[in-house]
Amino acid sequence: MKIQLIPLFFLLILMPLANLFAQIAIPKDYFSSPLSIGLAVTGSFSEVRPNHFHSGTDFSVQKKEGLPVFAVADGLISRIKVSPFGFGNALYIDHPNGFTSVYAHLKGYSDTISEYLRTNQYKLKSFEVDLFPINKKEFISVKKGQLIGYTGNSGSSGGAHLHFELRNTKTEHIVNPLVYGFQLHDIYPPFIDFIKIYPEDNNSYIGPTNEAIRFNLKKSGTGEYRLATKDTLSLWGNFSFGAQAFDFNQNQSDRNGFYSMKMFADKANFFTMVCDSFSFAESRYVNASIDYIANYNADNRIVKSKKLPGNKLSFFKSDTANGILKFTDENLHEIIISVADQAGNTSNLRFWVRSRKPEGFMQIPVVPISDTTVAFKYNKKNKFENADLKVEIPTGCIYENIIFRYRKAAGAANMFSEIHYLNDPVVPLQSKIRVSIKASKVPNNLRNKALLIRIDRDGHKSQAGGVYENGYITTTTNQFDGYAIVVDTIPPVIRPSAENIKSKTSLKFTVSDNFSGISTYKGEVNGQWVLVEWDPKYKLMIYRFDNVAQPGKNTFTLNLEDEKGNKSSYSTVFTK
Repeated sequence: MKIQLIPLFFLLILMPLANLFAQIAIPKDYFSSPLSIGLAVTGSFSEVRPNHFHSGTDFSVQKKEGLPVFAVADGLISRIKVSPFGFGNALYIDHPNGFTSVYAHLKGYSDTISEYLRTNQYKLKSFEVDLFPINKKEFISVKKGQLIGYTGNSGSSGGAHLHFELRNTKTEHIVNPLVYGFQLHDIYPPFIDFIKIYPEDNNSYIGPTNEAIRFNLKKSGTGEYRLATKDTLSLWGNFSFGAQAFDFNQNQSDRNGFYSMKMFADKANFFTMVCDSFSFAESRYVNASIDYIANYNADNRIVKSKKLPGNKLSFFKSDTANGILKFTDENLHEIIISVADQAGNTSNLRFWVRSRKPEGFMQIPVVPISDTTVAFKYNKKNKFENADLKVEIPTGCIYENIIFRYRKAAGAANMFSEIHYLNDPVVPLQSKIRVSIKASKVPNNLRNKALLIRIDRDGHKSQAGGVYENGYITTTTNQFDGYAIVVDTIPPVIRPSAENIKSKTSLKFTVSDNFSGISTYKGEVNGQWVLVEWDPKYKLMIYRFDNVAQPGKNTFTLNLEDEKGNKSSYSTVFTK
């Protein structure tokens, strides 16, 4: 195996350089392109995704797998991670300037890396591996522009592309790679889709209504927007503002995330979001930074000016009033929402607010919280418990104080408990809560097969995991919804591909499981472990003939086990 050993003096130089360069600006020509084709963004850094901000930049590969991928600078390969999920085939390179570059969803790697990877997969007897060559002093060096892999669609990818990241090596904070000189031709300003205005209490009105209202927009020039109906709105009370905006790169069909959004009232900045860097621990705060109800119900991506007390996102900045404006002075106020992309293209929405009390206005007193209502504090640990259920919510899991609501309904015929509906799924959670449902209806012989399923408002079911503990089935989940106990006694299903009869290079199988999901699997040829690739999104497992298979006839066996210990096996004979 060709692993290039790095002299000790080089490593001694590399370490202080990492600290030095981490403190200064990186020259714009330090990094080169990871692709030989022109760079086009199909998914921008920090754009809003389900339950997270996008941690990198997705580059178009023209929908092709197998295009060469190159190291963006000199460095050492620090990590090789292969997973059926997430980033799929991923590669990490540490550079002397204090940054790590990440290349994800690869189809495969260069010969040297592939040889190192395969040796370790067979050593560990696992397709899924997480290798750290530097930690083992097995140094693999690369040069700027050197081939390291090929574009693909591995892991949780929805199509061939290159997911690329730059991270601070020491802190692992992700940074926007477009800040560091990657050249993109971008002449299109962002698109402001619509805005939404939110009354913040029962005494705040938009005209005659106390409900949040969406306002459509129209263009009034290049990068300039106005309200579609009228330029001046009548508001009275306390309000936050939201805007849905996108950016375009090489065309005006691919919607990417914006780089920055700023809001001004009478030229005073009351909200700013600039997407330069964040940590992975912050990513889920996306749910506190958007209109989560509109996102859950209609997949809207409305960024709100209001900062919830539990929102710790570093690049979300509101004024001292937490992004809430007060209109009670009966004057006219100018509101500007400005959205920019990384190239400096800017779009601005301008409108006016007349502070005007609605006719017949009467002050509505604040209704005190009833003693029988369960009030949860965002900065406290919260618990809910009754005869059949225990719920534990850790400190900081909710972003603001909430009223926790609970109800239960009869379970279906295949359920071993009632359905317990926890609060409302439109209330987001930052971390996982602990849910325990009493297992009194589960027979003793099925306790190890029991788990929880989640039932959403439309009745759709999905597995939520869980194990039997002290009379309860207990799991952790990051979603309020309905939960009930089921059992899984059905083994996984293995279906061989019709191609296997004629294939001289591989065996393919479609695999699935009814509830708990596939936990482990093993492929063997003539009783010896072999590498089997797994792509869950296609329910596909592949064994590619290798040196373990002997010339002539061989016996291949695939063994699967799900999360509840149900097993299945399939054997076949193939000729190499």
